[in-house]
Amino acid sequence: MYKEMKGKMDPKDNGIDESRLKSAPQLAIRDLVRGLPEETVSMAWRSSLNEQLLVVAAKQRKKRRILWFSGPAVGISLATALAFVVLFQPSSHPTVKAPEYGIESAILNDHHSSTLSNEVSTAGLNSTEVSTEANESDPVDGLWNEADVESL
Repeated sequence: MYKEMKGKMDPKDNGIDESRLKSAPQLAIRDLVRGLPEETVSMAWRSSLNEQLLVVAAKQRKKRRILWFSGPAVGISLATALAFVVLFQPSSHPTVKAPEYGIESAILNDHHSSTLSNEVSTAGLNSTEVSTEANESDPVDGLWNEADVESL
């Protein structure tokens, strides 16, 4: 289709097909429009039209202003309502507790007690506070005796 149009159109005509403008139906419409009587519009009619246009424009400005404020307000209120529903909705699935007996309970209790003992034994020590100098030298033999070693 583009190739057909390209052959009929001249770049100087800005895309206007002269053959279509000179067709019989187009010439008949041109003669009909030229034959219409020239009417001048009264100043009173123009004035009333301008007043009506100003009223319509003012209403449209008011609608745009209301939509400009109400659109984001509605969006924010819907987002807030959704956040409340998600955050404060009661859980539909009840929490399942582990039984007081069995291997699962023993594993959980062991993990819990080891975590507590680990926290208690390492509380207050930083890696910079730990000194390795005491571990490098042998203890003095005078501080220990055989009874102490046997009790361990």
